[in-house]
Amino acid sequence: MERTGAKGMVLPKCLFQGFEWLPDPLWRKALGSSPPNPPPWHQASLVNTQPSNAGADRALRILHLEDSPPDHFLIKEWLRREYSGVEIAVVENETDFLAALKRNDYDIILSDYRLPGIGGLEVLRLARENCPHTPFVFVTGSLGEEAAINTIREGATDYVLKDHLNRLTAAVDRAIREARQAEKIRQTEEKIREQASLLDTAQDAILVRDLQGHILYWNKSAERMYGWAAREALGGQAEMVSTKDLPKHQEAQKRLLAEGSWIGELTRVNRSGNELRVESRWTLVRDAQGSPKSILVIDTDITGRKALEAQFLRAQRLESIGGMASGIAHDLNNCLSPILMGVAVLKDAITDPSLKIILSSMESSATRGAGVVKQVLTFARGSSGERVVLQPNYLVHEIVKIARETFPRSIRITAACASDLWTIESDPTQFHQILLNLCVNARDAMPDGGTLTLVSENVAVNNPISLAGLKGDPGPYVRIDVKDTGTGIPPEIQQKIFQPFFTTKDEGKGTGLGLSTTVSILASHRGLLGLQSSPGLGTTFSLYFPANASAVAASQRPPESRAVPNGRHDLILLVDDEAAIRELCKFVLESCGYQVVTAENGVQALAVFHEHKDKLALVVSDSNMPVMGGASAVRAMRRVAPELKIIFTSGEIAREEDFESADPKLHRFLAKPYTAESLLGLISELLPKPEPPLAPGATPD
Repeated sequence: MERTGAKGMVLPKCLFQGFEWLPDPLWRKALGSSPPNPPPWHQASLVNTQPSNAGADRALRILHLEDSPPDHFLIKEWLRREYSGVEIAVVENETDFLAALKRNDYDIILSDYRLPGIGGLEVLRLARENCPHTPFVFVTGSLGEEAAINTIREGATDYVLKDHLNRLTAAVDRAIREARQAEKIRQTEEKIREQASLLDTAQDAILVRDLQGHILYWNKSAERMYGWAAREALGGQAEMVSTKDLPKHQEAQKRLLAEGSWIGELTRVNRSGNELRVESRWTLVRDAQGSPKSILVIDTDITGRKALEAQFLRAQRLESIGGMASGIAHDLNNCLSPILMGVAVLKDAITDPSLKIILSSMESSATRGAGVVKQVLTFARGSSGERVVLQPNYLVHEIVKIARETFPRSIRITAACASDLWTIESDPTQFHQILLNLCVNARDAMPDGGTLTLVSENVAVNNPISLAGLKGDPGPYVRIDVKDTGTGIPPEIQQKIFQPFFTTKDEGKGTGLGLSTTVSILASHRGLLGLQSSPGLGTTFSLYFPANASAVAASQRPPESRAVPNGRHDLILLVDDEAAIRELCKFVLESCGYQVVTAENGVQALAVFHEHKDKLALVVSDSNMPVMGGASAVRAMRRVAPELKIIFTSGEIAREEDFESADPKLHRFLAKPYTAESLLGLISELLPKPEPPLAPGATPD
């Protein structure tokens, strides 16, 4: 249903939504009939039912030029419904319109396009002359395409047809918003002229240039950032602050002229030829007639911030590498596990001494490969700050290898490591970082070559030293010495070298954080630090890490021999997706008297478990398998057999507590690659010890 209003405008049915409360005579007077019943809400979706925020701070003042009372009435009621506060002054002719314009206190002007005695463009001209900054919107019954273009060209903000009043709210909001933004820009221009002295205290480089590129204003920060004094810059071409990304600069110019502002990042080059990354904000400054006059440019130096962002992205890439390394480590450890177990089996079967030497070499290489995989994974993932029991000699040898491959050939690198070195509790990544920092410092101290030596030994500290604020308790320590034959450290700066950001290296060659980081890590370990250095005689840094108590106690006991366990025909379920591991493990276990059933994934393991659950003594399961992983399979098994004993295996770096268990007495964790001896040892810990045979003639209790 449609209604025809004044001037023949067609009113869409949805416009009556919300006006049904008006007295019926008013509708008859304005529209010639009563309003229809309101349509369902989903049919009136074009109507903005939420009050606009354009006039939320105060009453919205509107000047409306309209000679048709019904049209004005409908538009007024529409606006009052849309805005929480609105004051509408209506005028019907040119004289009253000019009088109202003189007051110049309206937020927006609405006007019909066709009025008796005056055309729409003339109305617009009068408004622009008297209220140049007040937005102007035509609300008219019809408007041809050419006329609409002319109104916008002459300064109208927008136009709305009376049979599409659902656009009125958006048009008013946009017009007022743009007017306020323009007012802010004008205020900014005035402040630039009035407060030029204050701009000199700003941290950002601020300059103003005309449309031909000549510099009109140049503050103190621009002098500092770009290197040219104001007297040199003023009147010169803005290209003196050259940019390396010229296409982006040209695109910014186009958008500035089209939109009035532009924000983006540019790479500048200062007077010294150094590149600066800046966040540049451009604003088009207009004169009183609204014509473009100049460009305000504010540049913020973000070179340091971009460097930090790049560092963060590198860290993210390392994290991604860590994720890939996890899968690679799993596959490599699965490859190494059969080698280590096979070597153990062949050692018992082969008696030829020369072949035993070859097997020992194979076992050593496989063990070293497993260690390399573990370190690659640990370093790729980054430092988590978690302490593990580690053997320092391994990391010392790794650092020696890295140094030999990367340091200049003029530097001779040696290592002297104690064969019975105790273990320590440390984060491998942090330990590696300390050694690498000290080795790099030693390299830089020997520009003409020399000798770098790493020494490890067990020591007992009775009177702990106190250097760089570190304090430790008396007791057993593992000491790592990093010695060089370089230039040495003068006594007057030996205490300063541990301060953050203190460095004796040239600019760009050192951050001054290496030694302070070393001290921080040692402090978290309750370790100690020693320093011996003389100019021209080299430097020795001594790192003291508290020794692992169990390792010290074990070194003082005679080694115990472990007997090969007797399986007593206990049934073991072996689950692993690697066929070579299943076959070798089965061979080893059956050789020791165990019965073995196998499965290649969690689904098969559950089927085998349900078949043998009454006889099953233990499950050895890989944690990461296709179809179904070991952890999921074990959870299902434990719902049936809560006391089931489990040995989890994994080719990834993992911790025993990562795997679910109701009772730690019921399970163990074994990292791949593992030896036959380590597997049999864990099985003997979990399964009951065999009872000794009865003497002849004896009877059981």
